[in-house]
Amino acid sequence: MKRFVDVPAEEIIAGNAETVLHSDSKRACLVLCAYDSMKKIGGLAHAMFLSGPAAEKKHTSAAIREADRAIDEMLNDMMMMGAKKDNIEVCFIAGENVPHKKDDAEYNKTLRQALNVLKEKHIKYREDSLTDVGNKHVCFDVETGSVSTVD
Repeated sequence: MKRFVDVPAEEIIAGNAETVLHSDSKRACLVLCAYDSMKKIGGLAHAMFLSGPAAEKKHTSAAIREADRAIDEMLNDMMMMGAKKDNIEVCFIAGENVPHKKDDAEYNKTLRQALNVLKEKHIKYREDSLTDVGNKHVCFDVETGSVSTVD
């Protein structure tokens, strides 16, 4: 039987094939789903996304700092469960209430910088997986590696 685990904002949870990870927060975020298909181990990191005035209050690179921290913690948790870094592939999702307008330069810049964090860490990125899900929730089935959205 599958175990459904809610991953609130600013949390990182790893699981095995019997796990479905679900982000249920209504706060702005970057969701990263990492998957080792050989070991059937996955992780979901729900990092905070801050841009504009919110980011400036903390630090101009707050979103990137949070993505960097989330990636490190998620990979560490997965590797403690037996995942191999070379087998891990990451799916990157902008959601749930990430504030931006169409063609928002600051938003696009922040997303590119977060993707660069993956490159710097030599983590495989699931091509064409950058998704803007708007006000939906993300479900990650660790057994299959599939990522879906629900209202």
